[in-house]
Amino acid sequence: MQILLVEEDAQDYLTIRQFLDEQSGKSKIDWAPNYESALKLSKSETYDVYLIGYYHRHTKQAAFLKWLYRFAKSPVILLVKTEDDVQHIDLSAYKVDYLLKKQLSWSLLHRVIRYISQMVDIENACQRYQKSFQHAVQFIAIFSPQGKVLEANRTALNVIGCKFEQVKDQYVWDTPWAQNNHAQFKTAITTAAHGEFIHYELELETEQHEAIIIDFSLTPIKNEMGKVLWLLAEGRDLSERKDIEQQLSHATLHDHLTGLPNRQLFFEYLERAMLKLSQTHKRLAVLFIDIDRFRMVNESLGHDMGDWLLMEIAERLQSCIAPDNLLARFGGDEFAIIQEHVEDLADATRLAATINEALALPFLLDGCEVMTSASIGIAYSHDENEDGANLLRDADTAMYRAKMMGKSRYAVYNQSMQTNALSRLKIEAELHRGLERDDFILFYQPQLELHNERISGVEALIRFNHPHKGLMSPAEFIPILEDSGIIVTLSEWILHTACTQFKTWLAQGYPMQRMAVNLSALQFRSHNLANLVAKVLHDTHLDPQHLELELTEHSLLEDTHTAIKTINRFQEMGICVTIDDFGTGYASLNYLKRFPANCLKIDKNFIQEIPKSKIDAEITKAMINMAHALGMTVIAEGVETIEQRDFLLKHQCDFVQGFLYAPAMSKQDFTAWAHQYCKMQHHFA
Repeated sequence: MQILLVEEDAQDYLTIRQFLDEQSGKSKIDWAPNYESALKLSKSETYDVYLIGYYHRHTKQAAFLKWLYRFAKSPVILLVKTEDDVQHIDLSAYKVDYLLKKQLSWSLLHRVIRYISQMVDIENACQRYQKSFQHAVQFIAIFSPQGKVLEANRTALNVIGCKFEQVKDQYVWDTPWAQNNHAQFKTAITTAAHGEFIHYELELETEQHEAIIIDFSLTPIKNEMGKVLWLLAEGRDLSERKDIEQQLSHATLHDHLTGLPNRQLFFEYLERAMLKLSQTHKRLAVLFIDIDRFRMVNESLGHDMGDWLLMEIAERLQSCIAPDNLLARFGGDEFAIIQEHVEDLADATRLAATINEALALPFLLDGCEVMTSASIGIAYSHDENEDGANLLRDADTAMYRAKMMGKSRYAVYNQSMQTNALSRLKIEAELHRGLERDDFILFYQPQLELHNERISGVEALIRFNHPHKGLMSPAEFIPILEDSGIIVTLSEWILHTACTQFKTWLAQGYPMQRMAVNLSALQFRSHNLANLVAKVLHDTHLDPQHLELELTEHSLLEDTHTAIKTINRFQEMGICVTIDDFGTGYASLNYLKRFPANCLKIDKNFIQEIPKSKIDAEITKAMINMAHALGMTVIAEGVETIEQRDFLLKHQCDFVQGFLYAPAMSKQDFTAWAHQYCKMQHHFA
């Protein structure tokens, strides 16, 4: 048994600890002397029981208990000094109890733990049954033998358009279910209350005043003595309006994991909702939701935990929407919502904001706190002639835009997004063809040691030679290479070509130390990356000390544990590792010191306004000092002016690259430039 003992009174702690050590056998006991330590331990460990020294009006204790009641699943036992303290304790939570410190004994403690654990198991079982009951697609209700409504699930309530509070403890024949069947219901209840199973077809009128036929049954639930305790009412819609559901199984139209409607059923509802637009002055919105960084959960915690997270997310999303909205899971980490009766676009944006707020709260999965967010695209119908499939497509396009804007936000569709999306698709197709036609080439930009301006290395940069447009701007095609996954196919070619070329330049006597190659986030996630790099070095006979791999902040932070392991593997191989585009992400100093990198590359956005921008100058200076303090060298990219160079030299930046010295060039142009530059250096030496 693993126990967390939280006790600020040192004397009480020693007394309780001695007692526990003497009587608890092999139990593992952690002690938290304050509530900061208690919270930290609770987030990092999973305990079977929490023993907490209780003190009335202790603000930090109250905050910790509030957190514990919400997220912990194990028993919480409050240790009090006197019975007077008990009146201040909230014992309404099913997993909380108290014991007097002076009466503490292992047998009593063990009995209380066993009792509370059983209560926790019972509560969990109740929650499972309650969720199953509420999410059942059939009409289910529970009546007393006298005919009063005790429980009713969503399907049963949706049929008559009522809230549970309106029918709770009412006689069934006085509810909307029995509008036209008062006598029939009374007879059925009386018969079932005497222990007989009842089954018949029942005609009901919906909230929309539509007549539907329900295949209705009443099952008497009896105790061991044969006494009827309650009546289980079940119903299945047999009307025309439910023909599709009758023809197809529930599994065909619903997601097996979350129980939500799937893509097929979503489209059915969407088409019906679009048809209804002509009958009302209100509009309709479609929200397309993609969970950010969900893949990290699958890779770090496993697919079972990923499935669990999806079920929790589905439940939170369901709590955000109105009863007449539809939530569906499209597969993977994608969800969609149909929001009907929308007055204006603000209704949809408010819903999107609510969803992001709900998903920003942590999820506790088996003692592990998981943070997530969502990128949401919104498409808003303007008239009844719009096509539902196009509306969903537009919402998907807007979602992609939200993700490009930085995730954890929403974007509303406009026509320019569709134009951009079509352009991206066209470029992606051309990039795929470019793989077959060998339209990709590498350009090379020199890197120089700043204090003597000698060539220290070269960076390999991918370029796409379009058959009609010529060389395309990297900003046009590199994001598409990464999003489409083409970069993975290209990665081995890039690495092999760059290493082969550098080996040639070394053989020709050029005094360069390293060839720098960029790795995308997608490449960095590959489990085979280190083996691929080792294979290329072996095939090209390039010494690992001549290779430098550049990784962006973003790729490192997606999975820090794996990132550190991969970087350590590169270091063991003798490869230099550089953190690229530093300052554009959100890496803290705490993260940075954990990554065993050799070099920090300052992003050009900070360099281009130096020395005019005092803010950029101070940030750049701070980054140089920070990197040096962590034992890393610094390279600044995008150096274009003498003033920028002088500023970096003054503040001891180690290396530079940029248009001041040379742009990225083809291998032929770089060879000619390097020959001329080395000749000039030798002349002035």
